[in-house]
Amino acid sequence: MIVAKCQLCDSKNLKLIIDLGYHPLADTFLKPEQLTRSEETFPLRILLCQNCGYAVSQYIISAEQRYQQTDYSYTSANSSVAIKHFAEMASQIIIKANLEKSDLVVDIGSNDGTLLSNFRNKIKCRVMGVEPAANIAKIAAKNKISTINRFFDDEAVKQIIKVSGQAKAITATNVLNHITDLNHFFKNIADLLTEDGYFIFESPYLLDLVEKTCFDSIYPEHISYFGIKPLKNFLKKFGLHIHHIEQNDYMSWSIRVYIAKKPSNGSLVEQFCRREQEAKIYQADTYKILMAKAEKLKFDLCRQLYQIKSRGQRIIGIGAATKGNTLLNYCKIDGTLIDFITDASPLKIGKFTPGSHIPIKSDSGITPDIKYALILPWNIAEFLKKKLKHLNLQFIIPKIK
Repeated sequence: MIVAKCQLCDSKNLKLIIDLGYHPLADTFLKPEQLTRSEETFPLRILLCQNCGYAVSQYIISAEQRYQQTDYSYTSANSSVAIKHFAEMASQIIIKANLEKSDLVVDIGSNDGTLLSNFRNKIKCRVMGVEPAANIAKIAAKNKISTINRFFDDEAVKQIIKVSGQAKAITATNVLNHITDLNHFFKNIADLLTEDGYFIFESPYLLDLVEKTCFDSIYPEHISYFGIKPLKNFLKKFGLHIHHIEQNDYMSWSIRVYIAKKPSNGSLVEQFCRREQEAKIYQADTYKILMAKAEKLKFDLCRQLYQIKSRGQRIIGIGAATKGNTLLNYCKIDGTLIDFITDASPLKIGKFTPGSHIPIKSDSGITPDIKYALILPWNIAEFLKKKLKHLNLQFIIPKIK
């Protein structure tokens, strides 16, 4: 589907600001037998609404194709970084939302239930997950997390309210940016949320994308790239208000936002809006600079890799991250430069990266003759360097210096 108007304000005044070429689905890792089939690619372009400042993917792929036609390959429990992050997040929400044992917590896009398990274990409250990927919902069920295997739609909300009532806390981590219809989504949030409850989401932040040149946080599965200003105005139609905002370095820098039905003082929101204005993230010319930086990174990284290969050295990748697939495909890096990529997830090991078709192995596949490693999830580079320190690798981190 080609986007013709802004879903936040209905304006048709949309301007192309980012063009990363054509990419396959970044979260769809390939089985060996799939390598002989044609692979569909999509235009990876971002539009900016000149009226309200909402940034959106120009081409939207159906949610069913993104999350239900093939097995999803990411589980939170396979990442020690995610486990630690979700434990901290749950502890904060318990305090800020004043959660008690009798309350209900609903997680949208609940994956294997890692986040919800923290609420259950810490205060023994009721929990419910909503997860569209069937293979992941089965894992959550094995973890004894009650999970509805469907998208967060009208029927899911009806089921939750019928069985458990309204939710005191609703969470969505790296999910809101994947939602196709935000109007429908927030109507359902308002219906499910108690009068004194909070909807808490984490999502990549448009300001960070600009300031830190995080173009690899853009991929076909993402629909929205949020700033606070357009979101603040959009929420009014649902009687919702932003109460708290904070930034963290999870998933290449994110914002954590608390939204509630009760009014807020708005001072923190205005502070974020001022920062966005000062950074000029709602001006199209800002993205010409960002694209120039991305082109420079592409040139510098490829030159470095080719120089290493010209000396007869082997290079591997570390971390089969979704963001890494955007980087690999934008830079046209494939198996001629990278021998293989290591990852901890059994759902990825034995498969191949989309587009670049690089095999994925476990860390045990790193042999002594390998001296160079490209870290794809650069946001956890220090963690990975420490983890693999004993291998004496020379690490390459693909970030603008």
